[in-house]
Amino acid sequence: MSTIALEHAEVRAAGERLVSDELILFPVRHHSPACAFHVARVIETARPSVVLIEGPRSFSSLISLLAQPETQAPVAIYTYAALRKDGDAGDRRSAYYPFCDYSPEFVAVREAARLGIPTRFIDLDFSEQILCDATGEDEEQASLLDERHYRRSRYLQALAEQQGCRDHEDLWEHLFELGAESMPSKEFVMQVAAYCLLSRKDATRNELEADGTLQREAEMAHHIGAALQARPRDAGPVLVVLGGYHAVVMRELVQQRPSRPSLSKSAITDEAAALIRYSFDRLDRLNGYSAGMTAPAWHQALWQRLQRTAGATGPTQVGSRLRKDAVLEMLFAVASELRDKHKLQLPVPALTAGYEAALRLAAQRGRAAPLSTDQLGAVTSWLIKGDTGGEGRQ
Repeated sequence: MSTIALEHAEVRAAGERLVSDELILFPVRHHSPACAFHVARVIETARPSVVLIEGPRSFSSLISLLAQPETQAPVAIYTYAALRKDGDAGDRRSAYYPFCDYSPEFVAVREAARLGIPTRFIDLDFSEQILCDATGEDEEQASLLDERHYRRSRYLQALAEQQGCRDHEDLWEHLFELGAESMPSKEFVMQVAAYCLLSRKDATRNELEADGTLQREAEMAHHIGAALQARPRDAGPVLVVLGGYHAVVMRELVQQRPSRPSLSKSAITDEAAALIRYSFDRLDRLNGYSAGMTAPAWHQALWQRLQRTAGATGPTQVGSRLRKDAVLEMLFAVASELRDKHKLQLPVPALTAGYEAALRLAAQRGRAAPLSTDQLGAVTSWLIKGDTGGEGRQ
């Protein structure tokens, strides 16, 4: 019992350290509507003096484009770096930093621009991250929002099993996305901090150094410290929007003032970045995107409904009702696709059964409304015959 109490106190303290009068370290999951909702709320209420965002420093030059109303998500910043390797200059690496309407980083950029708050990115540039990464993972087109640590965490997997969830993705949506708008932002931050602290528990220092995590965190700590020193006494706090995995250790790093990484870029022969169009299918981790939440179009529908309805009724009713409505909308979209593209008619009783199945699945799993896995289970159970992996058909 004493061990459990000590761990609870440690988690609570880690969350409380993230929010102070001069510094708010906001931990996020990439492409999380719940995180985006609370980031917008914090910017509106706290009126920070500056907003700092996890992302390559050179991306700061593209913030004005991201903030333009004409820039419609999903979009991404594409970046590349060419390295000289063993006398050969042909080793070229590229990566993407995607944004959708509910990406916390994108919301932070736009809300800060609306209020005239200076904003900048504070992470190592992509070329520098390549130089720091000694893991041997050599993806030609990588993601700059990689969340490999969440996928690998034994603690999160154990918690998912305890909560009756399939994996850490299902666990996150179960714990944070449903009803997030009814929770005070400080409490939300503390709960996300607990989740991220668990994810970091089984990572060794050697692993974090090998993949460049420690070097990146030292770089971000340097910029946060500089922003705190430049902050006028009567100004709002420094707000930092960064992955929760980094946020839970950042307060201590800023206080310790670690040495900023000294990286020679002599091996880099060329590098650049540009804002490009993107798509929901590329955002989906199941289609090759390795970071951020799955089912991006589903969360886009929820985000749009939340923007239209939040404040119209009580917060709890909003969270539950909009998800139920989104499931119904999704089923009608499936029916329309089958009718128009595949010339298959989906009878109303099948739609009704699918909707009721999603609600029952959610109820059996102790949820007030369906999550993405509940609506997917309803579709595959009621609308597909045979094996979904190969022979499945309506």
